[in-house]
Amino acid sequence: MKEKISIAIYSRKSKYTDKGDSCGNQIELAREYIRVHYPPENYEVNSIICEDEGFSGGTADNRPKFQEMLQLVRKKKINVLICYRLDRISRNIADFSSLINELTKYDVAFISIKEQFDTRSPMGRAMMYIASVFAQLEREVIAERITDNLLELSKTGIWLGGDPPVGYFAKRFEKVNICDDVQDNNIIKKNKKASKLIINQREVEIVKLIFSKYLELKSLTKLETYLINNNIKTKKGVYYSTFSLKWILTNPVYVGNSKEVLEYFEQNNMNVYIENDDRKECNGKYGFLTYNKTKGNKNIPKEEWIIAVGLHPPIIDDKQWLTTQMLIKKNADKSYRAIANPTKQTISSGLIYCKVCGSKMRARNNDRRRADGTINYCYSCTLKERSRRQKCQSKNISGEKFDKKIIDIIRKIFVPNSEIYLELKQMSFMKEKNSLNEEIRLLEKELQKKDEEISIIVEKMKYIEPDLIDIINTQLRTIKAEKEKLETQINLLKNNHQNYSNIKEKETTRNILKIIDNSFKIFNYYDLKTKRDIVSIFIERIYGGEKKDEVEIKLLNTKISENAKKLFIPVTLKDNQFFFGS
Repeated sequence: MKEKISIAIYSRKSKYTDKGDSCGNQIELAREYIRVHYPPENYEVNSIICEDEGFSGGTADNRPKFQEMLQLVRKKKINVLICYRLDRISRNIADFSSLINELTKYDVAFISIKEQFDTRSPMGRAMMYIASVFAQLEREVIAERITDNLLELSKTGIWLGGDPPVGYFAKRFEKVNICDDVQDNNIIKKNKKASKLIINQREVEIVKLIFSKYLELKSLTKLETYLINNNIKTKKGVYYSTFSLKWILTNPVYVGNSKEVLEYFEQNNMNVYIENDDRKECNGKYGFLTYNKTKGNKNIPKEEWIIAVGLHPPIIDDKQWLTTQMLIKKNADKSYRAIANPTKQTISSGLIYCKVCGSKMRARNNDRRRADGTINYCYSCTLKERSRRQKCQSKNISGEKFDKKIIDIIRKIFVPNSEIYLELKQMSFMKEKNSLNEEIRLLEKELQKKDEEISIIVEKMKYIEPDLIDIINTQLRTIKAEKEKLETQINLLKNNHQNYSNIKEKETTRNILKIIDNSFKIFNYYDLKTKRDIVSIFIERIYGGEKKDEVEIKLLNTKISENAKKLFIPVTLKDNQFFFGS
């Protein structure tokens, strides 16, 4: 009789190709392996193809067919997993180790054709772990080599891609390289495509205005206000922020390669790379490009930046650019004033929006200091602040009083006979009803077992010795008493179903409300994140600032279903004490 076996074939390739170890070739090699090692005369093979075309081996989480294969493993629908080569599964040791552990847990053999590994033997498992270490090492070496090549290429001043800075656009061109390769004693010339930055005449005046106005106003926030009030926006159509303005003002892309600028970089321990052509003359004719400024989410120290003289013309005069750098450094110690005692304040941050312009309202200090040293705060429209009231003139909201009122409103939602209370009641009823039905089902199953036991004993009584009749009768009476007890329990549950459910639902609802009440009693002792999390459960968004005596609150978070949202209506607060100033 043939042995039935289910085999999964997994194939993966980062980039589509019809050559070498393409997915098609990997699958065909696996099928050939199955034909040889699981011959049709001995095995009835069910082959399952799992193919991830165009996915990297760095991580397993983003590969759809790999995840489908894991689900089949967990459902015990696979006996063997075959792949062409070990790194087709993963180049990450942690992912690979996790997979092998899971395959072992579900008794699934793993076979790698290229390396001839088979986890059915201890030596095969050991060799596979060793190979996985080298697979990850190879991946990391390749990534490092690519990074090194990009860094070396960046030193030539070529634009390597991405969004061009304001004032420029990227253009492809042919750069001629003289190679060392020789054929028949002839030097070969190769044309290599590359990109460089070209002046964007529509944007160049914006860059000049940003530099000149900063030197005039001597403040990033004032510069931000000026640009907002004059409707000067970024390429993406949004207002410039102080962060984006600082990035422009400190970017060497706009200044020429003069001796003074090169000395500035040298004084700040920043290395500059210059190709051996007319850029060596340091005549201010070419701007700079910077690379290696960040790694992941972290900023790299300026000393480790790669600064190269590019192929593009500068926009800003070197003296103006250097003066700008000195002013920025001088103002570096000035920063936005933080809220005092943040652990006990700003409960509604991230939820309040200006009803006038739609911008977020953020918490900021009100300079009036209390006797205990803490500072009052308010919620103010960010666009109003940035434009100095030119683009928006909404009202500020008194922060502490408003946050306290928010908690009171949330607490009042959970009162008897409110719609949310009735919904909780219904939910608890459904839960207890399901639990009750399950209890009745289990009791009826136990009752059926008792009936079966009695039938078996009665059937065997005709073969039992007369001396044992009394013992059997005693056993039957015991089983019958247990059966009657079960019947009584079942009838009681069925007859008193509604009363039982009411008692349990009230108990559950009271417990829920008790938990909520206790949570708000100790609310002031929670950290800021917990307070915000609690508030965001019940409030979707808050609108304010339009009128001095009105704030609109939309209850319920967007993650809750639309049907559940119908239990609520927007709440409008009217209380003059929430507002002050403008």
